[in-house]
Amino acid sequence: MAQMAEAIADWQAPLSSAEVVSKVISPDSSNSTFFKNAEAAITEEFAEVRKGTEAAEEALVRTQQLYEDMKKRQEENNLILQRILQASVASISSQP
Repeated sequence: MAQMAEAIADWQAPLSSAEVVSKVISPDSSNSTFFKNAEAAITEEFAEVRKGTEAAEEALVRTQQLYEDMKKRQEENNLILQRILQASVASISSQP
């Protein structure tokens, strides 16, 4: 019976969700080291993603420039071929 009385005396009301969260993220908590490490890891990961994104954007700009250059050259080549074809047709037409 004495053990039961001690257990009841030691019993505490359950903590509210806010109290649990407060204890978990308090600066005095051992979990604060975890959060600091997690923040550092996330910051590093974000920096790596940013570098990758910047590299991808640069590659996209270069690809767009190459495409525009190729498109311009193709149009120029088409004009040259049309002139050659027109000259051929004209010379064939003018022959007796």
